[in-house]
Amino acid sequence: MKGPTGAADSETPASGASGSRGEAPVVAPLEHRPAAAAPGTRHWLPAAVARGLALFVGAFTLLSVVGAARSEALDASLWWVAVPFVARLVSAALLAAVGAAFVAYAVAPRMRAWRRWSTLVLFAFFAAAAVYNAVDFFFVWRAGDIAPRVPLPFSLVVALLLAFVTWAATRAPAPRRRRWSAAAVLVATAAVCVVLFPLAQVLFFGTTDYRRAADIAVVFGAQVHGSGAPSTSLRDRMDTAVGLFKDRLVKKILVSGGVGDSGYNEALVMRDMAVKAGIPKEDVVVDSNGVNTEATVHNSIPFFGSKAHSRVLAVSQFYHLPRIKLAYQRAGWDVFTVPAGTSTRIKETPYLVTREIPAFWVYYLRAIFG
Repeated sequence: MKGPTGAADSETPASGASGSRGEAPVVAPLEHRPAAAAPGTRHWLPAAVARGLALFVGAFTLLSVVGAARSEALDASLWWVAVPFVARLVSAALLAAVGAAFVAYAVAPRMRAWRRWSTLVLFAFFAAAAVYNAVDFFFVWRAGDIAPRVPLPFSLVVALLLAFVTWAATRAPAPRRRRWSAAAVLVATAAVCVVLFPLAQVLFFGTTDYRRAADIAVVFGAQVHGSGAPSTSLRDRMDTAVGLFKDRLVKKILVSGGVGDSGYNEALVMRDMAVKAGIPKEDVVVDSNGVNTEATVHNSIPFFGSKAHSRVLAVSQFYHLPRIKLAYQRAGWDVFTVPAGTSTRIKETPYLVTREIPAFWVYYLRAIFG
């Protein structure tokens, strides 16, 4: 019997290559055929890196939501991405949804269609918010409200990383046979983020000068040598504070420090430096019990007055400022940080910056959970 085309039912169709009429084509065994790549797949390594980034982004975003819920003074958006044009409660809800989506993608990247689309929408929304933050940074800078040493905002770096994770989430998951290798890369990437994030805060936030008119400047103590001479760090901090006073940005200076290994009281040495620089003695407040950052923060607050009417500047080296900001946020105060000038390069700076990595997380978790 013949079909519509007139070919016999038993005839084998020809397949591309010409051969003898009636000969069956040679077909390679299935196991020897080259596997065709599925559309939208990717190498497993970029996928694993993207999931590691997503795990950190999601976990930190959820931590920020918890911190904002527990304390109004803890401005979590300062360290991360702020959602513009919405109320605090709506922002918290959006960030919670974003954080959950990132963590879910990191843990379970294989998604049904509805989850994939909702995840991509949340990722794109968060990336757009980061871009808005980056643009806003330039407007604030142009207005003169900040003086950044690094001419790019951290939110721009975040936006680029979010774009990479979003791109990875649009593609098919990596093969299951690589799951253990992918898991190792995921964990390693998240761990690297834990180390690099505080360094990024030191680099971007710590080096940005937020000086403006205020009621008082708090100067954090530093080493005094056995000869009684101030260390380079202490001298730079005091020079910066004296400059704030002489520029009429502050009305008083609070100097805080303890008795160091040299036997000298840092706060008294700082007071003498201020008076020698021409600041009236009555405008210098002395705290001789500022033995560490937490103590200085605690001891300085009684001199601020009411939260509604007081503005405070905090002066220290750039690497110290994120931790100072967190300590004041934990105490319920929002202060403006001013990095001390640099008169001489301090050779211990790499060590001092590295020390801030665990210190940042300790202070951040304290600020969130009390």
